[in-house]
Amino acid sequence: MKYPQLYDQFNKWANIPLDQWLAFESKLVEKSFNKGEYVLQAGDKTLEFGIILKGIFRLYYTDKNGKEQIKTFRRDGELLGAYAEILLNIPSRTYIQAMEPSKVVLINKDDFLPFYSKHSCWLNLGRIVAEKHFLAKEQREFEFLQLDVLERYNKFCEDYGPLIGKIPQHQIASYLGITPVALSRVLSKTRKNKT
Repeated sequence: MKYPQLYDQFNKWANIPLDQWLAFESKLVEKSFNKGEYVLQAGDKTLEFGIILKGIFRLYYTDKNGKEQIKTFRRDGELLGAYAEILLNIPSRTYIQAMEPSKVVLINKDDFLPFYSKHSCWLNLGRIVAEKHFLAKEQREFEFLQLDVLERYNKFCEDYGPLIGKIPQHQIASYLGITPVALSRVLSKTRKNKT
């Protein structure tokens, strides 16, 4: 077995028999990315998704003026891909960029789909991944609609605390849906409240 940690992680969700996992592993392609390198850019054909072995990635869109809007950040052990675009079979709308030297295992959608008919564990895994994806989207929507800027920043710190020194402030601001100036005000207010 090449990726025992991944097996342990996914086996907890879907009770994957070892022979099934080994067949799945044989389809994985390991790739390394330098800081700043793209896994995917808007307009690329997207058929691959993966799991992060090591590193941090940012997923973002750009508007018609080229302004970036951070969708999310991904780190060790998390899934990586333009999930909606893969399901819709359309070119990527998402940029996925490494924020530090990173390593990922990727699988092509066409290599993965046949696993659904081989064993029920893959259907269970697919359901759980879809549920986790839905819940993350639901949480992000709730935060934008129900939390003020300071609450959203505190939630960001709770979710991404260990990464804060590795993520530039303008990207944190974009993730929060505010300007860098507004983030500076929030940080200043937070510091004053602590003293």
